[in-house]
Amino acid sequence: MTTEMDGTHTLSTTNNLIVREGPPADDCCPICFGSFSAPCRGPCGHWYCGGCIMEYWNHVAAFHPCKCPMCSRPISKLTPESTLSYQQDPGIREVLRNVKQYNCLFAGGACGFIMQVLQLPLFVRRLLQAMMDPDRPVAYLTRLRLVAVFLGALYTLSPFDFLPRWRYLDAIDLFDCSAIALSFSLYFVGLYTRRRRLRHLRQLAPVPHFEVDM
Repeated sequence: MTTEMDGTHTLSTTNNLIVREGPPADDCCPICFGSFSAPCRGPCGHWYCGGCIMEYWNHVAAFHPCKCPMCSRPISKLTPESTLSYQQDPGIREVLRNVKQYNCLFAGGACGFIMQVLQLPLFVRRLLQAMMDPDRPVAYLTRLRLVAVFLGALYTLSPFDFLPRWRYLDAIDLFDCSAIALSFSLYFVGLYTRRRRLRHLRQLAPVPHFEVDM
Protein backbone atom coordinates (compact mmCIF):
# COMPACT_ATOMS: atom_id res chain seq x y z
CA MET A 1 0.00 0.00 0.00
CA THR A 2 1.39 3.41 -0.95
CA THR A 3 0.22 6.93 -0.17
CA GLU A 4 0.78 9.98 -2.33
CA MET A 5 -0.13 13.62 -1.93
CA ASP A 6 -2.14 15.24 -4.71
CA GLY A 7 -2.61 18.94 -3.97
CA THR A 8 -4.70 19.14 -0.82
CA HIS A 9 -5.93 15.56 -1.13
CA THR A 10 -4.51 12.26 -0.01
CA LEU A 11 -4.43 9.36 -2.46
CA SER A 12 -4.16 5.81 -1.13
CA THR A 13 -3.14 3.11 -3.59
CA THR A 14 -4.06 -0.46 -2.74
CA ASN A 15 -3.73 -3.22 -5.35
CA ASN A 16 -3.52 -0.60 -8.11
CA LEU A 17 -6.82 0.91 -6.91
CA ILE A 18 -6.73 4.63 -6.10
CA VAL A 19 -9.13 5.86 -3.45
CA ARG A 20 -9.44 9.60 -2.82
CA GLU A 21 -9.64 10.30 0.91
CA GLY A 22 -10.53 13.97 0.56
CA PRO A 23 -13.46 15.91 -0.92
CA PRO A 24 -13.62 16.33 -4.71
CA ALA A 25 -11.53 19.23 -5.93
CA ASP A 26 -14.43 20.77 -7.88
CA ASP A 27 -16.97 20.43 -5.05
CA CYS A 28 -18.02 22.83 -2.28
CA CYS A 29 -19.57 22.55 1.16
CA PRO A 30 -23.36 21.99 0.78
CA ILE A 31 -24.01 24.12 3.87
CA CYS A 32 -21.96 27.29 3.33
CA PHE A 33 -21.41 26.77 -0.45
CA GLY A 34 -17.76 27.75 0.02
CA SER A 35 -14.44 25.97 -0.13
CA PHE A 36 -14.03 23.16 2.39
CA SER A 37 -12.52 24.06 5.75
CA ALA A 38 -11.58 21.09 7.94
CA PRO A 39 -13.59 18.76 5.65
CA CYS A 40 -15.43 15.80 7.20
CA ARG A 41 -17.28 12.97 5.45
CA GLY A 42 -20.58 11.47 6.56
CA PRO A 43 -21.43 7.76 6.27
CA CYS A 44 -23.38 8.58 3.10
CA GLY A 45 -20.19 9.82 1.39
CA HIS A 46 -21.03 13.53 1.34
CA TRP A 47 -18.46 16.05 2.55
CA TYR A 48 -18.98 19.14 4.69
CA CYS A 49 -16.90 21.75 6.48
CA GLY A 50 -16.30 20.43 9.99
CA GLY A 51 -17.43 23.69 11.56
CA CYS A 52 -20.50 23.91 9.30
CA ILE A 53 -21.80 20.44 10.10
CA MET A 54 -21.30 21.05 13.84
CA GLU A 55 -23.28 24.31 13.63
CA TYR A 56 -25.94 22.52 11.58
CA TRP A 57 -26.25 19.87 14.28
CA ASN A 58 -26.49 22.54 16.97
CA HIS A 59 -29.51 24.11 15.25
CA VAL A 60 -31.51 21.12 13.99
CA ALA A 61 -31.07 18.39 16.59
CA ALA A 62 -30.84 18.08 20.36
CA PHE A 63 -30.58 14.43 21.37
CA HIS A 64 -29.96 12.59 18.12
CA PRO A 65 -27.57 12.79 15.16
CA CYS A 66 -28.32 15.35 12.50
CA LYS A 67 -29.32 14.31 9.01
CA CYS A 68 -27.27 14.87 5.91
CA PRO A 69 -28.47 18.09 4.25
CA MET A 70 -27.99 16.41 0.87
CA CYS A 71 -29.68 13.02 1.26
CA SER A 72 -31.33 13.16 4.73
CA ARG A 73 -29.45 10.07 5.93
CA PRO A 74 -28.60 10.17 9.66
CA ILE A 75 -24.96 11.08 10.28
CA SER A 76 -23.95 8.67 13.02
CA LYS A 77 -20.23 9.27 12.47
CA LEU A 78 -18.09 11.97 10.87
CA THR A 79 -14.74 11.09 9.32
CA PRO A 80 -12.31 14.03 9.09
CA GLU A 81 -9.94 14.24 6.14
CA SER A 82 -6.82 12.25 6.98
CA THR A 83 -4.41 15.18 6.59
CA LEU A 84 -6.22 17.19 9.31
CA SER A 85 -4.55 15.14 12.04
CA TYR A 86 -1.25 16.85 11.13
CA GLN A 87 -2.68 20.37 11.29
CA GLN A 88 -1.63 22.61 14.18
CA ASP A 89 -4.10 25.43 13.54
CA PRO A 90 -6.10 26.08 16.78
CA GLY A 91 -9.37 26.46 14.87
CA ILE A 92 -8.96 23.12 13.11
CA ARG A 93 -7.94 21.41 16.35
CA GLU A 94 -11.11 22.75 18.01
CA VAL A 95 -13.24 21.44 15.14
CA LEU A 96 -11.61 18.02 15.42
CA ARG A 97 -12.33 17.93 19.17
CA ASN A 98 -15.99 18.74 18.52
CA VAL A 99 -16.21 16.07 15.81
CA LYS A 100 -14.63 13.50 18.14
CA GLN A 101 -17.13 14.37 20.86
CA TYR A 102 -19.99 14.06 18.34
CA ASN A 103 -18.78 10.62 17.25
CA CYS A 104 -18.51 9.44 20.87
CA LEU A 105 -22.03 10.65 21.69
CA PHE A 106 -23.62 8.67 18.88
CA ALA A 107 -21.25 5.71 18.69
CA GLY A 108 -23.85 3.45 20.29
CA GLY A 109 -23.25 0.70 22.81
CA ALA A 110 -21.85 1.16 26.30
CA CYS A 111 -19.34 3.81 25.23
CA GLY A 112 -22.01 5.99 23.64
CA PHE A 113 -24.31 5.60 26.65
CA ILE A 114 -21.56 6.59 29.09
CA MET A 115 -20.69 9.63 26.98
CA GLN A 116 -24.33 10.68 26.86
CA VAL A 117 -24.59 10.42 30.65
CA LEU A 118 -21.41 12.48 31.07
CA GLN A 119 -22.75 15.05 28.61
CA LEU A 120 -26.15 15.31 30.31
CA PRO A 121 -25.67 19.03 31.14
CA LEU A 122 -24.99 19.65 27.43
CA PHE A 123 -28.17 17.82 26.44
CA VAL A 124 -30.24 19.72 29.02
CA ARG A 125 -28.89 23.04 27.73
CA ARG A 126 -29.59 22.04 24.14
CA LEU A 127 -33.13 20.95 25.09
CA LEU A 128 -33.85 24.31 26.72
CA GLN A 129 -32.52 26.13 23.66
CA ALA A 130 -34.67 23.99 21.37
CA MET A 131 -37.77 24.62 23.49
CA MET A 132 -37.22 28.38 23.17
CA ASP A 133 -37.52 28.18 19.39
CA PRO A 134 -40.64 30.24 18.47
CA ASP A 135 -41.02 28.30 15.21
CA ARG A 136 -41.51 25.02 17.10
CA PRO A 137 -43.54 25.92 20.20
CA VAL A 138 -44.67 22.40 21.15
CA ALA A 139 -42.00 20.26 19.46
CA TYR A 140 -40.72 18.87 22.77
CA LEU A 141 -43.85 19.28 24.89
CA THR A 142 -44.82 15.60 24.62
CA ARG A 143 -41.37 14.43 25.73
CA LEU A 144 -41.35 16.90 28.59
CA ARG A 145 -44.76 15.72 29.76
CA LEU A 146 -43.64 12.10 29.63
CA VAL A 147 -40.66 12.95 31.82
CA ALA A 148 -42.97 14.83 34.18
CA VAL A 149 -45.35 11.86 34.45
CA PHE A 150 -42.40 9.56 35.14
CA LEU A 151 -41.10 11.87 37.88
CA GLY A 152 -44.59 12.15 39.33
CA ALA A 153 -44.93 8.37 39.45
CA LEU A 154 -41.54 8.05 41.17
CA TYR A 155 -42.57 10.66 43.73
CA THR A 156 -45.87 8.86 44.36
CA LEU A 157 -44.10 5.53 44.94
CA SER A 158 -41.33 7.03 47.05
CA PRO A 159 -41.59 7.55 50.83
CA PHE A 160 -40.94 11.27 50.44
CA ASP A 161 -43.78 13.74 50.91
CA PHE A 162 -42.47 17.28 50.64
CA LEU A 163 -44.71 18.73 47.92
CA PRO A 164 -47.75 20.77 48.92
CA ARG A 165 -51.06 18.95 48.65
CA TRP A 166 -53.66 20.34 46.27
CA ARG A 167 -57.34 19.58 46.37
CA TYR A 168 -57.75 18.53 42.74
CA LEU A 169 -54.16 17.64 41.80
CA ASP A 170 -52.09 14.62 42.71
CA ALA A 171 -48.31 14.47 42.25
CA ILE A 172 -48.49 13.29 38.63
CA ASP A 173 -50.93 16.05 37.67
CA LEU A 174 -48.77 18.62 39.46
CA PHE A 175 -45.64 17.55 37.57
CA ASP A 176 -47.58 17.49 34.30
CA CYS A 177 -48.98 21.00 34.77
CA SER A 178 -45.52 22.23 35.72
CA ALA A 179 -44.10 20.76 32.49
CA ILE A 180 -46.77 22.52 30.41
CA ALA A 181 -46.15 25.81 32.19
CA LEU A 182 -42.39 25.47 31.70
CA SER A 183 -42.82 24.72 27.99
CA PHE A 184 -44.96 27.79 27.32
CA SER A 185 -42.74 29.98 29.51
CA LEU A 186 -39.69 29.01 27.47
CA TYR A 187 -41.64 29.65 24.27
CA PHE A 188 -42.46 33.21 25.32
CA VAL A 189 -38.86 33.76 26.44
CA GLY A 190 -37.67 32.63 23.01
CA LEU A 191 -40.22 34.88 21.32
CA TYR A 192 -39.09 37.87 23.39
CA THR A 193 -35.42 37.09 22.70
CA ARG A 194 -36.05 36.93 18.96
CA ARG A 195 -37.85 40.28 18.99
CA ARG A 196 -34.95 41.85 20.87
CA ARG A 197 -32.46 40.50 18.37
CA LEU A 198 -34.50 41.78 15.43
CA ARG A 199 -34.78 45.20 17.04
CA HIS A 200 -31.03 45.24 17.61
CA LEU A 201 -30.35 44.28 14.00
CA ARG A 202 -32.63 47.07 12.76
CA GLN A 203 -30.69 49.55 14.86
CA LEU A 204 -27.40 48.34 13.40
CA ALA A 205 -28.67 48.43 9.81
CA PRO A 206 -27.51 51.53 7.89
CA VAL A 207 -30.19 54.09 7.16
CA PRO A 208 -30.52 54.62 3.37
CA HIS A 209 -29.98 58.14 2.14
CA PHE A 210 -31.94 59.36 -0.85
CA GLU A 211 -30.69 62.14 -3.05
CA VAL A 212 -33.26 64.64 -4.22
CA ASP A 213 -32.69 66.33 -7.55
CA MET A 214 -33.40 70.01 -7.40
